[in-house]
Amino acid sequence: MENTHIKQMMLDVRREYEHRLGYPIDDASRLQHYVQDRVALSNAWRPYSSYREIGEVFGKDHSSVVHYVKEHEPMMTSYPSYIAKYKDALEITSRVSERMAVLPKSRLGRERNLHSELQVINNTIKNLNQFKKKIEIKLGMHEEAT
Repeated sequence: MENTHIKQMMLDVRREYEHRLGYPIDDASRLQHYVQDRVALSNAWRPYSSYREIGEVFGKDHSSVVHYVKEHEPMMTSYPSYIAKYKDALEITSRVSERMAVLPKSRLGRERNLHSELQVINNTIKNLNQFKKKIEIKLGMHEEAT
Protein backbone atom coordinates (compact mmCIF):
# COMPACT_ATOMS: atom_id res chain seq x y z
CA MET A 1 0.00 0.00 0.00
CA GLU A 2 2.81 2.42 0.95
CA ASN A 3 4.60 1.85 -2.38
CA THR A 4 1.40 2.65 -4.27
CA HIS A 5 1.10 5.90 -2.31
CA ILE A 6 4.73 6.81 -3.09
CA LYS A 7 4.33 5.94 -6.77
CA GLN A 8 1.20 8.12 -6.93
CA MET A 9 3.15 10.96 -5.32
CA MET A 10 5.89 10.64 -7.96
CA LEU A 11 3.32 10.56 -10.78
CA ASP A 12 1.62 13.68 -9.36
CA VAL A 13 4.98 15.46 -9.07
CA ARG A 14 5.87 14.48 -12.63
CA ARG A 15 2.55 15.75 -13.97
CA GLU A 16 2.97 19.09 -12.19
CA TYR A 17 6.64 19.36 -13.22
CA GLU A 18 5.76 18.73 -16.87
CA HIS A 19 2.98 21.31 -16.65
CA ARG A 20 5.47 23.85 -15.29
CA LEU A 21 7.92 23.02 -18.11
CA GLY A 22 5.22 23.21 -20.74
CA TYR A 23 6.09 19.86 -22.36
CA PRO A 24 5.86 16.15 -21.54
CA ILE A 25 9.12 14.34 -20.74
CA ASP A 26 10.01 11.81 -23.44
CA ASP A 27 11.23 8.81 -21.44
CA ALA A 28 12.92 7.23 -24.46
CA SER A 29 14.79 10.33 -25.61
CA ARG A 30 18.47 10.92 -24.96
CA LEU A 31 18.27 14.63 -25.76
CA GLN A 32 20.00 16.63 -23.05
CA HIS A 33 16.95 18.52 -21.77
CA TYR A 34 14.95 15.30 -21.31
CA VAL A 35 17.88 13.60 -19.55
CA GLN A 36 18.22 16.62 -17.26
CA ASP A 37 14.50 16.39 -16.43
CA ARG A 38 14.80 12.70 -15.51
CA VAL A 39 17.97 13.30 -13.46
CA ALA A 40 16.36 16.24 -11.60
CA LEU A 41 13.20 14.31 -10.73
CA SER A 42 15.10 11.14 -9.80
CA ASN A 43 17.31 13.03 -7.37
CA ALA A 44 14.38 14.93 -5.88
CA TRP A 45 12.52 11.63 -5.35
CA ARG A 46 15.48 9.64 -4.04
CA PRO A 47 14.80 10.34 -0.34
CA TYR A 48 11.28 8.92 -0.76
CA SER A 49 11.77 5.92 -2.98
CA SER A 50 14.03 3.14 -4.26
CA TYR A 51 15.92 3.08 -7.55
CA ARG A 52 13.51 0.44 -8.83
CA GLU A 53 10.38 2.44 -8.00
CA ILE A 54 11.80 5.61 -9.57
CA GLY A 55 12.81 3.63 -12.65
CA GLU A 56 9.25 2.33 -13.03
CA VAL A 57 7.93 5.90 -13.32
CA PHE A 58 10.24 6.48 -16.32
CA GLY A 59 9.97 2.98 -17.77
CA LYS A 60 13.66 2.46 -16.96
CA ASP A 61 15.72 -0.17 -15.17
CA HIS A 62 17.05 0.64 -11.68
CA SER A 63 20.56 0.94 -13.14
CA SER A 64 19.46 4.00 -15.14
CA VAL A 65 18.39 5.67 -11.90
CA VAL A 66 21.72 4.76 -10.27
CA HIS A 67 23.37 6.56 -13.20
CA TYR A 68 21.04 9.57 -12.77
CA VAL A 69 22.06 9.84 -9.11
CA LYS A 70 25.76 9.71 -10.04
CA GLU A 71 25.24 12.42 -12.70
CA HIS A 72 23.61 14.86 -10.26
CA GLU A 73 26.76 16.57 -8.92
CA PRO A 74 28.47 16.95 -12.32
CA MET A 75 25.27 18.47 -13.74
CA MET A 76 24.99 20.84 -10.77
CA THR A 77 28.43 22.23 -11.54
CA SER A 78 28.14 22.29 -15.34
CA TYR A 79 24.58 23.18 -16.38
CA PRO A 80 22.71 26.25 -15.09
CA SER A 81 19.59 24.85 -16.76
CA TYR A 82 19.88 21.70 -14.63
CA ILE A 83 20.13 23.74 -11.43
CA ALA A 84 16.81 25.41 -12.25
CA LYS A 85 15.18 22.08 -13.11
CA TYR A 86 16.42 20.46 -9.91
CA LYS A 87 15.18 23.41 -7.86
CA ASP A 88 11.72 23.05 -9.46
CA ALA A 89 11.73 19.27 -8.93
CA LEU A 90 12.64 19.70 -5.24
CA GLU A 91 10.00 22.37 -4.67
CA ILE A 92 7.22 20.41 -6.35
CA THR A 93 8.25 17.14 -4.65
CA SER A 94 8.29 18.81 -1.25
CA ARG A 95 4.86 20.37 -1.74
CA VAL A 96 3.21 17.24 -3.15
CA SER A 97 4.78 14.89 -0.58
CA GLU A 98 3.61 17.16 2.23
CA ARG A 99 0.10 17.30 0.80
CA MET A 100 0.01 13.50 0.48
CA ALA A 101 1.73 12.95 3.88
CA VAL A 102 4.61 10.99 2.31
CA LEU A 103 7.76 11.17 4.45
CA PRO A 104 11.35 10.57 3.33
CA LYS A 105 12.64 7.09 4.13
CA SER A 106 15.52 6.63 6.52
CA ARG A 107 18.15 4.52 4.79
CA LEU A 108 20.91 2.40 6.26
CA GLY A 109 23.99 0.73 4.88
CA ARG A 110 25.26 1.45 1.37
CA GLU A 111 22.19 3.41 0.34
CA ARG A 112 21.89 7.14 0.93
CA ASN A 113 20.86 8.08 4.46
CA LEU A 114 19.79 11.34 6.05
CA HIS A 115 23.42 12.40 6.57
CA SER A 116 24.21 11.95 2.90
CA GLU A 117 20.94 13.68 1.96
CA LEU A 118 22.04 16.65 4.07
CA GLN A 119 25.42 16.62 2.34
CA VAL A 120 23.70 16.69 -1.07
CA ILE A 121 21.53 19.62 0.06
CA ASN A 122 24.59 21.51 1.36
CA ASN A 123 26.44 20.88 -1.93
CA THR A 124 23.38 22.06 -3.85
CA ILE A 125 23.23 25.29 -1.81
CA LYS A 126 26.97 25.85 -2.37
CA ASN A 127 26.60 25.31 -6.13
CA LEU A 128 23.57 27.61 -6.30
CA ASN A 129 25.46 30.35 -4.42
CA GLN A 130 28.39 30.02 -6.84
CA PHE A 131 26.00 30.22 -9.79
CA LYS A 132 24.29 33.26 -8.22
CA LYS A 133 27.65 34.98 -7.80
CA LYS A 134 28.51 34.35 -11.48
CA ILE A 135 25.20 35.90 -12.56
CA GLU A 136 25.71 38.88 -10.26
CA ILE A 137 29.19 39.44 -11.72
CA LYS A 138 27.85 39.18 -15.26
CA LEU A 139 25.11 41.72 -14.43
CA GLY A 140 27.62 44.01 -12.72
CA MET A 141 25.86 43.63 -9.38
CA HIS A 142 28.81 42.07 -7.56
CA GLU A 143 32.39 43.28 -7.64
CA GLU A 144 34.78 40.53 -8.60
CA ALA A 145 37.54 39.99 -6.06
CA THR A 146 41.02 40.49 -7.45
